[in-house]
Amino acid sequence: MAAFVTSVASKLVSNLGEYLIAPIGRQFMYVLCYERYVNDLKNGVKELEVAKERVQHSVDEAMYDRKLIESDVKNWLKNVESKAKEAENLLKHEETANTACFNGWLPNPVVRHPLGRKVKKTTQLIQGLHNESTKNIFQKVYYENTPTGIVTSTTSAARSVDKKEDVLESRASITEHVMKAITDDKICVVGVYGPGGVGKSKLLEDVERRVREEKIFDVVTMANVSRNPDLKTIQGEIADALGLKLMNVETARGRANRLRERLECDREKKILIILDNLWRKLELKDVGIPCGDDNKVRGCKLLLSSRYRDILCIDMCSDPVFLLGELKHEEARRLFERIVGDKVNDPDFKPLVDGVVKNCGGLPLLIVSLAKRLKHGHLAAWSNALTKIEGSDVKSVVELSYNDLENERIRSLFLVCALYNGRCFMKDTLVYSMGLGLFEKFSKTIEEARNRLTTDLFSLQGCSLLLDSDVTKKLKMHDIFVDVAISVHDKFIDTEWNALFGTKDRGFKEWPKDELRRCTAISFQYVGIDELPEKLNCPNLRMLLLFENPSLKIPGSFFESMEKLQVLDLARLSFTSLPSSIEFLGNLKSLSLDLCILEDVTILGKLTGLQFLSFFGSTIARLPKEIGELTELRFLDLRECTRLNVIEPGVLGSLFNLEELDMEDSFHRWEAEDEAPRSNASLAELKNMKN
Repeated sequence: MAAFVTSVASKLVSNLGEYLIAPIGRQFMYVLCYERYVNDLKNGVKELEVAKERVQHSVDEAMYDRKLIESDVKNWLKNVESKAKEAENLLKHEETANTACFNGWLPNPVVRHPLGRKVKKTTQLIQGLHNESTKNIFQKVYYENTPTGIVTSTTSAARSVDKKEDVLESRASITEHVMKAITDDKICVVGVYGPGGVGKSKLLEDVERRVREEKIFDVVTMANVSRNPDLKTIQGEIADALGLKLMNVETARGRANRLRERLECDREKKILIILDNLWRKLELKDVGIPCGDDNKVRGCKLLLSSRYRDILCIDMCSDPVFLLGELKHEEARRLFERIVGDKVNDPDFKPLVDGVVKNCGGLPLLIVSLAKRLKHGHLAAWSNALTKIEGSDVKSVVELSYNDLENERIRSLFLVCALYNGRCFMKDTLVYSMGLGLFEKFSKTIEEARNRLTTDLFSLQGCSLLLDSDVTKKLKMHDIFVDVAISVHDKFIDTEWNALFGTKDRGFKEWPKDELRRCTAISFQYVGIDELPEKLNCPNLRMLLLFENPSLKIPGSFFESMEKLQVLDLARLSFTSLPSSIEFLGNLKSLSLDLCILEDVTILGKLTGLQFLSFFGSTIARLPKEIGELTELRFLDLRECTRLNVIEPGVLGSLFNLEELDMEDSFHRWEAEDEAPRSNASLAELKNMKN
């Protein structure tokens, strides 16, 4: 028993010593080991600063690429900033801690103890933050934006009262039928057909909005097919909605395979693909939409629109299809009155309302366009609208809106927008317009011209010659307006507008020589032409857009008779070297070689008057010294030139008139200014670009 009591007592004493002596010892250590603690803190802060710099580099890189930063990374950086300042303040008190007592023999424990304790605690926190930075989660500091096609829980389910009031009764009825059809598990393809201008695109947009609001599908994507469909553009719009990157997949077939694989992987999700504006059969396999040999879709729903019922029923296997017809007069008048307002009740205007509405043929596009024009119009404008239109002459209605544009610059801009098949990016519109000199009198800089252009585009949108869209990014024009713009014969800058628009059944060979000699603008967009003439005799040509397959070859003498050409856009073509006749284009101001397969571009050095040059998405690997001869260049686009490895030294430094240089996802092999011998560009060359 005595032994047991002795043992228990011994353990109690031992534990008591441990609980009492250890904390007391730790308090002494804050004083005695103060200098070591301070050194540990200094080293910890240095290590943390290095870690912070590494994480910050990743954050900056992600932000430049418009990525979203993870919240835990943001919090970590915030904590690092806070603790680093705290450590800095503690280290400032180091001299105070060195104050001695006992005639200088010992450090003052009263001062050192609290500081030592804070230093030790801060060091542990600093070390903890450093350890966090080494975790795998910090290897990727960002996350991607939710793809536009993904329907999320944050999508607003509320529809505004105004939206409900804006819906015409006949359109509301068709919309409900379409909604019922696309939610039927037995139906794969739904079609909507009707004449141009009747509102098919608007109805499809309303359905898309409803689907998102009511969360009927997990994924919704919409693409405009257009008169001359471009597979890569359609694939790109669908891929973007899915968050699928196709940037490095060059062939249409390769992109189709990637797209199909992705759609098949998402079979557990409900997917709706909306394809607007079909003019002929679209091979779904070529796009990448899963389907059988009979073009019947699998694994997702399709909603299609076309002017032609047979294209939907026979070619695209749509069942059911819904006719979207012209508005009845009463409904057309209500739409007109909604825009014009109280003016329809004015005794002077009231007798003209029915006649003006009737002349629009029940087409909402024309009713809205004419109503906007007449809302602030005087009586003569109303009488003119009534007498100039015979029956439902669509062309006359559009021409009335066009002729009301008093500014010649804006009229020319409308014609330029039409050449891109009514679908044009802001960047291209700017390059075309400035290349043609539309803003020379009004703007000294590109930024001023961009602002003027934006204002002009809103003016076109205000009178419904452009469809509603964000004009600062992409413009949209209805096919009817495109057709009218192509057929217009009006003053264009200092000449007459004569435009030729290539289609699958009409190309260079079908156009008479006199027609080619007169023309001022030509647009060929993915119409599938096999060959070009050796020389195109177009002495009055100002603008040429040629978008085709890489297999199309441009003869060496093709440009010899185009001395007045100011804007040239060649997209998705393949060149070992550019045609030798390009040097004859002495008046060329804008040249776009976007998405082209390019090797040797040295001949461009002879185009000394060039002001706008774009290589966006091309395979160019080397920017030769000859490009430095383009001293008038104001705009250079090298975005997504992922193979660009060499920019000859001095080239960028020679472009002293350059105002805008875009190199996103492009060249990165910069050399130091003092490196000798230099074989590549230096960032120091940008100092010469005073503009």
